[in-house]
Amino acid sequence: MSDLKARIEAKARRTATLPIQVGDVAAAAADVQTVRGALELRQQQLKEQRLAGVDVDPASDDRLVQLLEQLGAALQRQADTVVPVKLQALDPDAWDAVLDSIEPDEEGSIDLTEVRATLLAASAVDEDLRDETWWAEQLARPEWSKGDRLAINNLLLELNLHVPSEAAGKG
Repeated sequence: MSDLKARIEAKARRTATLPIQVGDVAAAAADVQTVRGALELRQQQLKEQRLAGVDVDPASDDRLVQLLEQLGAALQRQADTVVPVKLQALDPDAWDAVLDSIEPDEEGSIDLTEVRATLLAASAVDEDLRDETWWAEQLARPEWSKGDRLAINNLLLELNLHVPSEAAGKG
């Protein structure tokens, strides 16, 4: 069998990541910038000391070490403000079965609101997130904005209906 055939036969379902904001991204980013500013200032101070002829070992500078640790912690807090949820495209029959349960409007458009939780649960790669009732409860909470819901809809449509561009994978 040719290498091309083997690669095509190994095709997996398409996947995408849904970033869900669970913390204050702006505050976390501000904390990172504050620590970075203090770190850059300390590095500049050490550089000036070296230029003035002072024997300085950055590895033994307690303030520099402390700031590097603070930066690592701040970056982790920033990363923790967004949870990446990995989704995979549904089997076409499963997608159609879910969408067949809702009626299009007069213009033929389908509102995914009624099936968003079902699609999220069915698309979740993480087995713990394959709970339709849990997703429905989460999405009903006021913390989920209209933009959050639209982003979910768009990702589900892109994952299941949009054709990948020709350039995909040619990085």
